[in-house]
Amino acid sequence: MNTKLSVKELLEPLQTVISVVEKKQTLPILSHVLIQLKDNLLTLTTTDMEIEIRASQIVKTQEEISFTIYAKDLIDIIKKLPECTIIEFIIKSSKIYIKANKNSFELNTFNHQDFPSLPKIENSDIIKIKRYVLKDLIENTSFSMGNQDIRAYLNGLYLEVNKNSITIVATDGHRLSIGKVKQDNNLPNKKTVILPRKAVLELTKLLNKNGHEEINIHLSNNYFYLISDNTTIISRLIDGNFPNYLQVLPTNFDNTTIINRLDFLNALQQASIFVEERTKGVKLVFKDSQLHIFSHSERGQAKTQIDTKNFNKEIEIAFNIHYLISILDKLHTNEINIVLPNEESQSCLLSGINDDIYQYVVMPMRI
Repeated sequence: MNTKLSVKELLEPLQTVISVVEKKQTLPILSHVLIQLKDNLLTLTTTDMEIEIRASQIVKTQEEISFTIYAKDLIDIIKKLPECTIIEFIIKSSKIYIKANKNSFELNTFNHQDFPSLPKIENSDIIKIKRYVLKDLIENTSFSMGNQDIRAYLNGLYLEVNKNSITIVATDGHRLSIGKVKQDNNLPNKKTVILPRKAVLELTKLLNKNGHEEINIHLSNNYFYLISDNTTIISRLIDGNFPNYLQVLPTNFDNTTIINRLDFLNALQQASIFVEERTKGVKLVFKDSQLHIFSHSERGQAKTQIDTKNFNKEIEIAFNIHYLISILDKLHTNEINIVLPNEESQSCLLSGINDDIYQYVVMPMRI
């Protein structure tokens, strides 16, 4: 079997699906990409058995053919060629021969019928959401996800869909990010899922591309399914009980102050120069309507100071400085509310003034 495709036809869908392919695979076929041609449509599929991505492209050829090929080798070959280059694939039982200009390559292949696929989703709930809304919710919360935590449910993004709202939550046990938007969802009951970290990263890349304004999310008990223009993402869900995020939110707001976000961010960035790498801790001292920020390391120390509003109490507290900086980078209001811990609560809550979408919680530390 033979077929011809141009670099331009192949490259974009291959770049879309390539990141799912891991260097080390339990099954050799998982290092391959499944290439299918039918009805003038080229479809490329990759999977690691936890997530599957398909990307399609309209092509000129009317041939009907399916084959697998090493994904990393294929992209290394074609990305160095001009877009107009025509690539000829000569497919034999266990080998594929590629000819491009005066170059030729020989690669192994598998029977395309052995290429694994995730099950089709049945009895799923469908949620419609604006592309930019989902993109913002994920980008402003997912940085708080755990990474390789033994508690698998922390290594993902919690999605809670109610009849009139969508909430996304991420936490690594030390900080927590909440994003909540109001919208009508045609659901009889609340739906909650935990999307794995790898799927979140792939979803973020997809949402950053141009596409239709509204997208559909399919949620079943075990799978997440999203179609956006010519790309489909299917992912298994994390099985586990996500922590009750509402329990860590302060209920007493007596220790609330207002701070200029950029002043606070700049002061922390200056203090971060002398933060001890092991603890990453910074000390905040609230006193006389001022916030004093202290950091030190074996190289030296820093002290910065900014004004606060409506707060004359004296409180000394320490945090991971990188957690605070990452939160302030995500908030966009000029001023922010900070609810400091008291006897009833040990968490610190940060939110933008007049921003009812995002809330961020950071737990204090000892340094």
